[in-house]
Amino acid sequence: MEPHHEAGFPATLCRWVREVVRSSPEPTRITLGELIIGALLASGGHVTQAFLALTPRLGWQAYHWMLERGRFRLLGLIAALCVIVRREIGARRCFAVIDDTLAPRVSARAPGAAVRFDHAAKANRPTFLLCQCFVTLSAVVPCRDRPRSVPIATSLCRALGNAGKIALAKGLLLDAWYMRGSLIRTALRLGHEVIGQIRRDTALFALPPPREPGTRGRPRLYGARIDVAALPASTHRIAGYGGRSARLRHVVCRPRFLKGVIVRAVWCELEKGSGGWARTRLLLSTDPALSAPAIVEDYSKRWSIEPLFRDLKVVDGLGALWQRGRSTLLRWLHLIQIARALLVLLTARADPEVLALIRLGGWRPAATLTPGLVKDALAARFRYVEAFRLFPETRRKSGPVRSTGPPPSAAAA
Repeated sequence: MEPHHEAGFPATLCRWVREVVRSSPEPTRITLGELIIGALLASGGHVTQAFLALTPRLGWQAYHWMLERGRFRLLGLIAALCVIVRREIGARRCFAVIDDTLAPRVSARAPGAAVRFDHAAKANRPTFLLCQCFVTLSAVVPCRDRPRSVPIATSLCRALGNAGKIALAKGLLLDAWYMRGSLIRTALRLGHEVIGQIRRDTALFALPPPREPGTRGRPRLYGARIDVAALPASTHRIAGYGGRSARLRHVVCRPRFLKGVIVRAVWCELEKGSGGWARTRLLLSTDPALSAPAIVEDYSKRWSIEPLFRDLKVVDGLGALWQRGRSTLLRWLHLIQIARALLVLLTARADPEVLALIRLGGWRPAATLTPGLVKDALAARFRYVEAFRLFPETRRKSGPVRSTGPPPSAAAA
């Protein structure tokens, strides 16, 4: 198939890719930009599929060499992506979510592969399975239909040792499931507020009354223990759960495990479709000024990471990454995640030049716009694009520029 040029390529996407690769050394920028655009246009997770979705500038060895030995830092690419995401979200509060996902493996020699407990409890999967455990930090971006998550950073749990999800989450700022005191205190120390779920049997204590003048000793830190049954209940509609009703009880208190931090605790029972109320969940917010309905609404944004995991596994091939080295695997995974993040941001912006590429089926509403539709439209229009022409010419170590074809052999040189 004949290669075509970059005419009509979305200017916003091109600007974002340039901004991301600008954080890397100059000789690596074009190759990294090609890999990101190739990962966006291709599916399946293999490096070969990514550069074959383009008209490559170099031979296939150069792209594999860049992932294995290229002199660029992942933190630089992640920092540049964070700047783009924060700018697109705007002045509103930015929500971050951390959760883990398991990628089943066949070989125990895969990086980080170990036998782990599968808390998803799927009917077609054993309770313990050989897998890799990925812990992902994502940012929540508002879109037309619902909030969506963009992946920011991912860490791979090691096969040996006791550094689990919570220990990794402290390095990535937040968590989204049963939270621990060390994690929350780390986030507070870094200047973040935390909303999340804690155990229902957590010891919660009321604020103590003010100490009477002239009383000796230290002031009391905790008051009486909270009696949940004595708290008044109110019913609210929660838009983040599809407008379902929720029965809420809340109180400002001090949990024992946070060593004196004042929080607002919310006991939430969602209405079931068959009638009645679901089991109680205990949510905690380190911002006691938030109302109980606002805390539940904010917590509902946590579920946006589940469709992200589905896309990373099924479309982007998270479970098919073949790299045998830990650092190489994380490098390629983050380039895939940057492509996925830019795809979600394109969906959130809904630029006219992107909408013009979309062709909807007759069964879809006219306002439908999803990352899958945008990816399919870009792949259909720009497959085999000469992506290296989207970037300004950069300095090279030596040798002329080749547009296509494999590199010359040692004998020819």
